[in-house]
Amino acid sequence: MTNIAQITPYLKNVEAPAAIRDLPGWVIWRLEHHEGEAKPRKVPYYANGNKRAGKQGAPQDVAHLVTFDAARRAASRRGFDGVGFATLPQFGVCALDFDNCMVDGKIHPEVQALLGDTYAEFSPSGQGVRVFFQGHLGNHKDLDKRNPFGFETFSTKGFVTFTGNTLEITEVLGNENTVAPLNDAAHALYRKRFGPSEWEPEIVTSETPVMGLTRFQIEDMLRRIDPDCDHDQWLHVGMGLHHETHGAGFEFWDNWSAQGSKYPGTDSLQSRWDSFGKQDGRTVTVRTALKLAGITLDTPASAEDFEVLVDAAVEEAKADPDKPPRFRFEPVHLFSSTKALPWVIKGVLPQAGLAVIYGASGSGKSFAVLDMAFAIARGTEWRSRKVKQGRVAYIAAEGADGFRKRLAAYAITHQVDLEQVPMTVLDGAPNLMLLDDAKDLAVGVLLSGGASVIVVDTLAQTTPGANENAGEDMGKALGHCKRLHELTGALVVLIHHSGKDATKGARGWSGLRAAADAEIEVLRNDAGGRSLRLSKNKDGEDGLEWGFQLDIVELGIDEDMDPITSCVVSEAEITAVRALRVLGPNEEVVNQVIQEIAQSQTAGIEPAAVIMEAIKRLPPPENGKRDTRKLRVKRALESLCNGDNAPYWIADDNCITVV
Repeated sequence: MTNIAQITPYLKNVEAPAAIRDLPGWVIWRLEHHEGEAKPRKVPYYANGNKRAGKQGAPQDVAHLVTFDAARRAASRRGFDGVGFATLPQFGVCALDFDNCMVDGKIHPEVQALLGDTYAEFSPSGQGVRVFFQGHLGNHKDLDKRNPFGFETFSTKGFVTFTGNTLEITEVLGNENTVAPLNDAAHALYRKRFGPSEWEPEIVTSETPVMGLTRFQIEDMLRRIDPDCDHDQWLHVGMGLHHETHGAGFEFWDNWSAQGSKYPGTDSLQSRWDSFGKQDGRTVTVRTALKLAGITLDTPASAEDFEVLVDAAVEEAKADPDKPPRFRFEPVHLFSSTKALPWVIKGVLPQAGLAVIYGASGSGKSFAVLDMAFAIARGTEWRSRKVKQGRVAYIAAEGADGFRKRLAAYAITHQVDLEQVPMTVLDGAPNLMLLDDAKDLAVGVLLSGGASVIVVDTLAQTTPGANENAGEDMGKALGHCKRLHELTGALVVLIHHSGKDATKGARGWSGLRAAADAEIEVLRNDAGGRSLRLSKNKDGEDGLEWGFQLDIVELGIDEDMDPITSCVVSEAEITAVRALRVLGPNEEVVNQVIQEIAQSQTAGIEPAAVIMEAIKRLPPPENGKRDTRKLRVKRALESLCNGDNAPYWIADDNCITVV
């Protein structure tokens, strides 16, 4: 007898708010009993029926998440118990989960207090409540059994089940389709259970004195904040500017907002600005914007206190004349004759604190940086420019096997004995968001002989879980890079990806460019030519450009007698741009899938995963017609991996590598 798959038709009637319904962040789930456990677990699966596995938020994970409608259809068709929402940072959605919060059929007052302006529903058991907000509170679970109800937050990992069984208050207030920003009651309950929140905006009474920021400080702050940040962050920046400038600083908010893709226009913005400061009670101050920008300012002392501090410092300095002041002024005749700025590569990389080298996937940025690193370690000229020889510490945070091949390819091409090259390699990915990792990294560099240059390949791999658009997260990572520089004296070179819009520079927080002493963009033009462009040189000439190409080097043969290859950089003319070969519709889909995966890895991309995802993105055949999607996708992949100017190749490990 033919087996008939169980279906759960009731799921077809479940609805979700528009703000989260169309987000590609949905899974399906079912109850599974595990030996020795009294209660079954809610286990998440992808819509294709495979269990959710691997690193949450990684491209392979995100590629299998779907919209609400797709998850609902899959759960119903496959007989699963329900659908769930994967709370990843990029979605900007926070779910609050309250267990056992029903008292005599009524919701506990503390939970009731935060339900007034957003979507809320009953949990699957009917004894708990789930509330959805815009914003972040991280992932936390209250384990104190003495509290009257359980409380858990989800916004950066995991998933929450979704029932569509809305609360009566949600229906009465018409919030079935509303996901509002986190409100004061939600933040207050979080503080009560878990302590201060790093995501909560700085909110004080409107009578609180302003910080007294200058025009320069305000403009510098705004340069460090992405105008395409989350809507609530964008709003908090405006509110803070309004409070700081007593309502007279509209031009700051308008000029900054106009740089973003969501700019609503001056008139619309003016109307929003005029509404600030009219609400009673508490208001957002500019400290919130400073926090987003990663800037910490000391609270100004009063005039009397400042005078006392200065007098004491002057007397201390006079008592110890051999100790130079922190800010030392030089006579102009001496200053005008100071030595020239020291360089690692003259006119390209200064002997400073931070450099950023970025480019799109497939541009060849890692190959280009390795070429520069070898020039520094060997003390040889780079593009006819003088190089100060020094030790290089290279952090190979992704694709260590491919990096070994690149080293071998360079050694063969340049006939170099790697034993004689003062370069050390770390096969691992320290977390630059953590102080302990930054400290241990500095220890490792110093114990290995020190370094004049530390290469971080890549920034994304060494900041796991960080919001690249948030000044607070990236400011923390850059602060640790600064400590690395101060402790080792090394120039820290960050290899990074360009954003979706390459014209807007490196991906993520705009303050990254402001913090860099030098910035180099690695380009690949429509003709397949590659170049490095010095897009920022803090103390020198920028706009310089050098062409290069990648030459394939055979390293040997594997056990199947297939060649083992890698690439090495050689100088080339900057080629003129020619018309880009128009990709066919199937190639466009395959290329998009590979580019999404390549945001976190440039090698070891499995063709099967690309093919599976691309097939899902192609329209299914009409009724009665043969399904040729797999054949078309495979042909498109072969086309993208063959030819002199192909952006990808199939490496000897049978995986896709981004050139």
